[in-house]
Amino acid sequence: SYSFCTLLAPRNMSARSASPNKPETVSVIVKEEDVPAKPNVETPPMLMGIEIRYLVLPLLTAQNASAVLLMRAVRSLPGQTEFSTQTAVIMQEIFKGLACMCILLASEKTLSSAWNKPAEALKTSIPALLYLFQNNIQFLAVTILDAATYTVSYQSKTLWTGVMTVLLLGRQLTCSKWTAIGMLSVGVVLVNLGGSSKSEAKAERPMSPAERFMGLILINMAAVASSLAGVYFEKILKEVKVSLWTRNLQLAFYSVICGYFTLWMSPNDKLKIEENGFFHGYTPATWVCITVNAFGGLLCGAVIKYADAVSKDVSIGASIVLSTTASIFFFDYAVNLQIIMGIIVVIYSVFIYSGNARNPIEAVCSVS
Repeated sequence: SYSFCTLLAPRNMSARSASPNKPETVSVIVKEEDVPAKPNVETPPMLMGIEIRYLVLPLLTAQNASAVLLMRAVRSLPGQTEFSTQTAVIMQEIFKGLACMCILLASEKTLSSAWNKPAEALKTSIPALLYLFQNNIQFLAVTILDAATYTVSYQSKTLWTGVMTVLLLGRQLTCSKWTAIGMLSVGVVLVNLGGSSKSEAKAERPMSPAERFMGLILINMAAVASSLAGVYFEKILKEVKVSLWTRNLQLAFYSVICGYFTLWMSPNDKLKIEENGFFHGYTPATWVCITVNAFGGLLCGAVIKYADAVSKDVSIGASIVLSTTASIFFFDYAVNLQIIMGIIVVIYSVFIYSGNARNPIEAVCSVS
């Protein structure tokens, strides 16, 4: 394709000597491909003039912290430990699915987008299966390892999320982000271990080296599965034009199936349900916890969609500090130097990750 542009050129003096100084208009054909195109910069999704990722990240932090505090308060009430936690997980996924169905019906007037592409719908089963594998492996690991080893080892999931982001998405993380991820893991470990009592530590049974080695393998497998599930969900959310609510509905569907499978594979839970019913021990407070956790599951999907899986783990790590700080005031949680150091490290790591604080080893990275 071509376009015309106008140039001013002096007339030929010998041919038009009557007006030697008067310029004439000359049309020149220029190919459009010779004109450099303006770069197409994609505008991030906004809500009320604010990027959505800056809204959902603090929301997820607040939701996770409030969910922990709420469950701790509810569990302290009489009669609140009689229900099966596995049934609560299933109901949480059902609530998520119902919420996604309502949103899809309101926006698209149909639910066909969830299943009109069977191959895409089947992809969402992979994170659900990975989460199922993670939950079962965690259960085995926690029966082998002591609480301290379990806590320290499982926090490697944040580092694994960074590794999976590089491998699966081809995204490069800066030195500052790697530093922040490492500091976050250390800080969360300090906070969790700071809350463990010495009496609990003494109550742990001694482990043989073989048991410890097997437990470490299991908990690291669980951490890798959790990281892989989150990053893979980000991959299918962003690489294919399928709405967030469609993906969340598909994930909830597969998660309910996996939840029922886990429930019927557990002899204790299965027997309890057969004798007392699925909703035995449920109270209004139980339903509130289920609703809050279902909302958190939807928020996790939104964070992965509008930010990334690493940011989700950073947000959840910050929520641990927030809930621990709140527990000091509401539940007479014992404070020690280890908890204070952990809180400071986590807060500083969040600022480093967001680019609002200086990386303490930036000079080392720049040299290397």
